[in-house]
Amino acid sequence: MLPLGLPLCYHSAMTKSSYDNITRPVRKRSAVTGTLVGVRLQANQIRAIDVWASQQTPPITRPEAIRGMVDAMLHILSKDTGEKPAKKAKGK
Repeated sequence: MLPLGLPLCYHSAMTKSSYDNITRPVRKRSAVTGTLVGVRLQANQIRAIDVWASQQTPPITRPEAIRGMVDAMLHILSKDTGEKPAKKAKGK
């Protein structure tokens, strides 16, 4: 038999776990839900994206890194006046 005055449930005396005390990073979400595009990448491409993303200040997620790279490439290509045609090989 339990002595009087002791709580019947031990949960109330427990403190928060260390997992509950971790502050989670704030993720910015777009106001509009975009279209999901599934793309298969090779392991070396994923590693390169992850390394680049971790070097950003503050570090960004893989999806954010891919979106940023696509935006940058589209910006670069929009300034390109067009590819020059490849030179044809002279036949003998």
